[in-house]
Amino acid sequence: MGVDLQMSSYFSSKNTLFPAIHSGTQPSCHIRGRIIPYMEFLPRLKNYCLSLGFKKPIVILPESSVASDTNSVDIPDPFLVGKNTAYPGNDSIIILSAKVPYEPSWGGYSGLPRPLIHERADHRTEGTVSNFIAPYLLEYQWAQKHIYLSCNEAGQYLITLPSDLINGEAESDGRKLKICLDKIAESDENGHFSPFRVSESLVSYQLSKHFLHLLSDNQFYWQEGRIQRIGKFLTDDLFEFREAKQVNGSNCEFVETLLPVMNRIVTNANPELRAALIQLKNELARTMDDVLSTHRQKDTGNLLCIAGLDIDVAAFKGRGKRYFVPWAAYWQHGGPQQEDTEQLEQDDLFVALMAQEKQCQVY
Repeated sequence: MGVDLQMSSYFSSKNTLFPAIHSGTQPSCHIRGRIIPYMEFLPRLKNYCLSLGFKKPIVILPESSVASDTNSVDIPDPFLVGKNTAYPGNDSIIILSAKVPYEPSWGGYSGLPRPLIHERADHRTEGTVSNFIAPYLLEYQWAQKHIYLSCNEAGQYLITLPSDLINGEAESDGRKLKICLDKIAESDENGHFSPFRVSESLVSYQLSKHFLHLLSDNQFYWQEGRIQRIGKFLTDDLFEFREAKQVNGSNCEFVETLLPVMNRIVTNANPELRAALIQLKNELARTMDDVLSTHRQKDTGNLLCIAGLDIDVAAFKGRGKRYFVPWAAYWQHGGPQQEDTEQLEQDDLFVALMAQEKQCQVY
């Protein structure tokens, strides 16, 4: 699953850091076979840090991290937890994670069983990426079912849709999908889009030749005498979401990162995962900018920043565990050897963690 997002000034200027992330290519995060039980991940992470020379590391879970829920994760001794706190002279581990709901098709590590009964609603999604994109996803799915393509007896190809999808009048909650008529409809000689037909709340336009070619190239088959829903052919370039009004609460942090690319998120095969990766990538870049600017001080210790997905199986009855999918990590040696750094992408990071023992080593 690839994501794209402009990285911070630090990563764009350091072309040796995370080459797959800062480059034009879309980095991927593989799920199948890389899921680690959370309570097994933490000891493996600690032991990995000890192998790098860390001494009594402090775990930092930034409050801005999507999954900084320490109430539902027991950090085993001797891990200490701080939030957005600097500990001069101490070795530090920063865990960044984005919480996403588990999909049975992902499979898992060490024979993760299939969940039993899926519960449609789960209060634990509040304040998560999945919760934030849910209304936008519903609106996109509604548009897929209420925009129609047809060909009349005169051989004219038409698109028929609710008028409010054209006007794009923002609602009180700020979530409003707007169709880009210039990408679909045929304009007149003045560049205006005049309706072919208006019927109550529905309006029809003639399709442009360009859009007809796109439909043909994507193997859309016209059925004579039938009106067809646009469905999957409502691609991300054909609509946009109006800028949200003031958003309060736990979701406000996602507006700047996710709303500008929401059309690409909702059209993705796995929108929750795509949104989580975009948010995680942005959080990793921001955190590294903030932390590394202070970590170069003389009295700082070793530093490891690890980013990954927090897979929540709580929405399935009979499976209450959480799992972690490591995605990327950055390690920097403290003291006079601060130039000694290492960056690990997903496969190398997963191998390094799985090479460690499941139980915490004794100091």
